[in-house]
Amino acid sequence: MKKAFVYLRVSTGEQAKGFSLDAQFDEINKYCEDNDIEVIERFSDSMSGKKLTERKSLMELLDHIDIDKPNFVIATESDRISRNTLQFGWIDTHLSMKGVKLLLVNEREVEGPFEKAFQKIRAVFSEFETDLRQSRINRGREKARSNYRFMNRPPFGYKVVGREVVIDPEYKECVERIFDDYFKNVSIKKIAREIGKSPGTIRYILSNNFYVDSKVNGKHDVFIDIDKFERAQIKLKISKEFSTKR
Repeated sequence: MKKAFVYLRVSTGEQAKGFSLDAQFDEINKYCEDNDIEVIERFSDSMSGKKLTERKSLMELLDHIDIDKPNFVIATESDRISRNTLQFGWIDTHLSMKGVKLLLVNEREVEGPFEKAFQKIRAVFSEFETDLRQSRINRGREKARSNYRFMNRPPFGYKVVGREVVIDPEYKECVERIFDDYFKNVSIKKIAREIGKSPGTIRYILSNNFYVDSKVNGKHDVFIDIDKFERAQIKLKISKEFSTKR
């Protein structure tokens, strides 16, 4: 039996008009029963969600994709995910790259030209993500090499011993905590306050590919999982560029 995450959302205004999360779930649950799909987890947000990153359950869903490995993410309509085309396209592409299909139970009859067009949109987003990742790696390497050439100062979590950059055990745990807290939807400001760093420093740590790419400085040990790092980049990207008010 195939497995699915269910995502439900109602805005503040919709709640006032009598729309409910339970009504959405009943509709999705019937679809799953009819199609032999097991609902393994239900995620719901009850807010307008001006920013995707403010929707804690949606962020939690994206974080749990690699843990529970569902076959589908199911919602009633596309606007439950986002009314912003770029936001929706980004999430759909991210799921597709993980091998997860986004199902919209009230829009599944839409095929033909629409589906072909959306496949092209997915392809564009996928290509964009690949190019963005490579560009980020290349820029990161150049910036890091420049920093080490003139400053010889490694990122937080590392130290220089002789002529080598090695992991600093004392601060390694702090960097790991930053990533873990970020995926628990702790705000960057709160992480910064608890760690004793500026929010800008926390963002820099979360986006610094030195922690995952041993070629940045010639050769060094890395300690952040590459998949966790890439998910952090998507989350940062959504927060920075796709925080459009609805």
